[in-house]
Amino acid sequence: MRQNNRTAILDAAVRLVQRSGITAITYEAVAAEAGFTRGGLLYHFPSREDLLRATHAHMAARWDTTMARLAGAPADALTPAQRHATYARASVHGATRAELLLLLEAGSDPDHAAAWQAVMQRWAMPPPDDADDEDAMDRFIARLASDGLWLFDCLLDKPLSRSMRERIAERLARASAGDGMSVADDDDGGQAP
Repeated sequence: MRQNNRTAILDAAVRLVQRSGITAITYEAVAAEAGFTRGGLLYHFPSREDLLRATHAHMAARWDTTMARLAGAPADALTPAQRHATYARASVHGATRAELLLLLEAGSDPDHAAAWQAVMQRWAMPPPDDADDEDAMDRFIARLASDGLWLFDCLLDKPLSRSMRERIAERLARASAGDGMSVADDDDGGQAP
């Protein structure tokens, strides 16, 4: 299946961010990476801001698609517990440099953040309305731990093994869904990994 030009351009922008950061997104650099002319880029993205906004939306859509694939259904076909558990399971796949840089950049621009926020609202456990609701607070803490697992390998020089990431993510998924995450519930009867 042939990739459309817009997607090819956005994939090229993501590769540039992965290698060289957001400041690397220039018409010249993206055109060279995608194999297009500057005019070809301008046809799809009349301004650099349009290109940046579309790059954020492109990455957020990938994230949404990944979670729907993991869940076996789109978010609107799942219960909140299923969505939150899927969000935790998605943390097995560590963050890429491009995802981190784009998310950090989105934090300072509400227009760029909109695509990411839409995905988060569909899949992630929101903060509890009542800090005294212990169950809701535990589920939200599991969501925060899922975010930490997603970031972990980027922050330290020794990544977790795939099996360790999977076991942690599964425990977080159970906690996010309200099933708890005690060691006694683990598959091997509580034995340390």
